[in-house]
Amino acid sequence: MEYCFDSIFVKNGKIFATGWAVSSVTENEIEITVTDEKKEPVDAIVTWAARPDVGLAKYGDPKAGHVGIFLEIPFRGQHLVTVHFKEKNAQGNVITEQSLPLNPALIAARKFFKESKAQYVSTKKSLIWLKKKLTRKEYADYDTWLRIMRVSRQELFAQRKTKFSYAPKFSVVVPLYHTPAKFLKDLVRSMMYQSYANWELCLVNASPEDVHLTSLLENWAMRDKRIRVIRLEKNLGIAQNTNAGIAASTGEFIAFLDHDDFLEPDALFCYADALNKDKTIDVFYSDEDKTDEYAAHYFYPHFKSDFNIDLLHANNYMCHFLAVRKSLVDTVGGLNEKFDGAQDYDFVLRLTENTKKIYHCPRILYHWRCSNQSTAANQGNKMYAIHAGKAALNAHYKRIGWNARAQEGAVDGWYQTKFTLKEEPLVSILIPNKDHTDDLDVCLNSFFERADYQNYEFIIIENNSVLPETFAYYEKIEKEHDNVKVVYWEAGFNYSAINNFGFKFAKGDYIMLLNNDVELITPDIFQSMLGFCMRPEVGIVGAKLLYNDHTVQHAGVLVGAGGLADHVFKGIHEDDPGYMGRAISSQDVSAVTAACLLVKRSVYEEVGGLEDEFQVAFNDVDFCLKVRKAGYLIVYDADVKLFHYESKSRGMEDTTERFIRFGNEMMLLNSKWDILSTFVDPYYNPNFSYLEYYKINHTIKEARKKQLIARGEYSAPKK
Repeated sequence: MEYCFDSIFVKNGKIFATGWAVSSVTENEIEITVTDEKKEPVDAIVTWAARPDVGLAKYGDPKAGHVGIFLEIPFRGQHLVTVHFKEKNAQGNVITEQSLPLNPALIAARKFFKESKAQYVSTKKSLIWLKKKLTRKEYADYDTWLRIMRVSRQELFAQRKTKFSYAPKFSVVVPLYHTPAKFLKDLVRSMMYQSYANWELCLVNASPEDVHLTSLLENWAMRDKRIRVIRLEKNLGIAQNTNAGIAASTGEFIAFLDHDDFLEPDALFCYADALNKDKTIDVFYSDEDKTDEYAAHYFYPHFKSDFNIDLLHANNYMCHFLAVRKSLVDTVGGLNEKFDGAQDYDFVLRLTENTKKIYHCPRILYHWRCSNQSTAANQGNKMYAIHAGKAALNAHYKRIGWNARAQEGAVDGWYQTKFTLKEEPLVSILIPNKDHTDDLDVCLNSFFERADYQNYEFIIIENNSVLPETFAYYEKIEKEHDNVKVVYWEAGFNYSAINNFGFKFAKGDYIMLLNNDVELITPDIFQSMLGFCMRPEVGIVGAKLLYNDHTVQHAGVLVGAGGLADHVFKGIHEDDPGYMGRAISSQDVSAVTAACLLVKRSVYEEVGGLEDEFQVAFNDVDFCLKVRKAGYLIVYDADVKLFHYESKSRGMEDTTERFIRFGNEMMLLNSKWDILSTFVDPYYNPNFSYLEYYKINHTIKEARKKQLIARGEYSAPKK
């Protein structure tokens, strides 16, 4: 028997706990009861519902019974209550019994995870356990993780014996300038250890006066004919030095390596393997990390998104290990010295203008050394690179015809894009409402008072309000504003159907779905969101939503998380950049919330609007997935902010009926999109956990460790 509570909160005099429980055998039943400190029964309500994610993980079948649990327990202040789990067989006999005390300290923390074998019988022990859970250093053991996950000796041996039907030469170009001997040694050895043999290393020496370096290069070239030295008479700058190496290269693909960095031994093999699965790939990049000056420790891994053009406009996230088809390099014209310091950013942007065949290898293949002068250690060491990056981005926008400008972001090396609209189309804003006119009034007035774009209309969809003052408010607001219209939906609550009904009255070419409990913060909401949405390849744009304490409520939706889909970066401060700046960067995502969602009218009609079968939950996720299937991008606009006055402690669901309905709609979404079995969110890295967002998935490390142990290749990393 196993169980877990993933949400515990107090509301309206009750403790609400949601989670799951599974028996050791599917035929067995689990009985749940609650007792107080005197071991007397507590009148608790226990509800079972669907949890397809748990069904798949534990039984291999998302339809395997109702394993989701929802408890309603009377709240008795600081008094302890204990939840008892009994597993019974078909004959009604108790097979095993476990108990979980719900201490006030844990309830105050709002959230915790429980391992089935543990017992917590006192507040003191619970607090110690909670502290360990919440203060664990995220990447404290990344170095160990990497050493377990990297390619093994046996795998390298097999790779060296692999005969690819397509085995192109990779020319790895490295500009050198007074490169320390230690750095050069690590770099060259990382090439000589490559399990893929068809490569050449083009070392461009831009410091001919460095006699020691020149001698080292001659020695390396004598040891391996694949190592070529290109001698320059003087330093021409990073771009021209690199171009000299490109000009001298003979490979079908050009790869780029900095003079103080090095590769994993299977880096080129991974790219060659991908090419043999898809010969049309033009551009490669991989995950990367940092290492210290002595290459003794690894840290700060960058687990990247698959190709994400809008994230690239915020930061050169692609970076290393870049490899490009030589014919494409010839087409775009190599590196431009005008952007020295950000020449690689300019180069990548020009590549994206000429190909969409871009492959991301989600493995750490590149190690970026942190030395005193390196931008890996401190972006501020090269502020000129930041300014060059902004210039490169603006040049890119000019080439592709965007009426936009880049400006420096809140974090060095990150950028924001500001749009200037050539036209101002009508935006129809759909707001379902039932009573709650105080919330609605705050919402409407925030737009009237703050939005600096005037061509919009509100369609308020009245949904069975009962308070007379609600209808008096409707009459008042329609008289005061000629761009407000109230329409009447007379059936029961169905968020999808209500918005589809309101859509019939909309006149705009762009439709905004909006909750009545939001308040606008950003005056240029329409210029920014329309700037993204008016692009032909974009279908939907979502905004950044905040709780009233300025922490994040929504910064994009991760499909596959929280059961099936969940908001990422919840609870961090609005200015917290999050993992690798992802919380503050506009980017492509798989879904956004409909609490503030802008969509083209033509796209809304093309996909048939929202699906009525999703009455309350997941209608926005389903809608976004339909739009993505139709070939459009979904963009999270990090620069548009609104308050969303949804309670932070609301929990997943706070009534029995809602919990059951939520479980049923989870099943519906999974059956439609097969999220748990086949769906992969391309903008999330497979090395991350789906339980702790943007944190390393240690489960795959343990699986890898078992694999190595079984092959007799595992040796415990040195402490």
